[in-house]
Amino acid sequence: MTKCRLLLAFPLVLGIIAGCNKGNPNAPASVSGKVTYKDKTLTAGTVIFQTSEGTLYACPIKADGTYSGTDMPAGELAVTVETESVNPNKKTPQYGGKDRAGGMSPGPRDRNTEEGEYVKIPKKYEDKKTSPLTATLTKGKNTKDFELTD
Repeated sequence: MTKCRLLLAFPLVLGIIAGCNKGNPNAPASVSGKVTYKDKTLTAGTVIFQTSEGTLYACPIKADGTYSGTDMPAGELAVTVETESVNPNKKTPQYGGKDRAGGMSPGPRDRNTEEGEYVKIPKKYEDKKTSPLTATLTKGKNTKDFELTD
């Protein structure tokens, strides 16, 4: 009787082990890339990914024009880009909103440690309603470069 139960349980155990090798289907995505405007590298600001529920994932733009973000959801996300947070003529950042925990998130100036030179970009990129940018992320590593135009 015990041998019979073991024989019946063996395929079940193999199935569970095989299923674990496929990876977690809900694993988070990560994204990195470069942002340019009129073929010139943006060296400061923030790339913001937004879910349809309104959760924001802010990725500071580094001095070399690259950005990166981790623990992001897979799927279609709206993308905005802002540079006003590093505008030397503005005292307060234009960005803010609910972060992943539901609280108010700080502006990009609070997140940037390597600020580059301010470059004014068209306002359409700052608002989810007017930004033409989107990104479809899949689980694992993603590369998304953004070329901004007038």
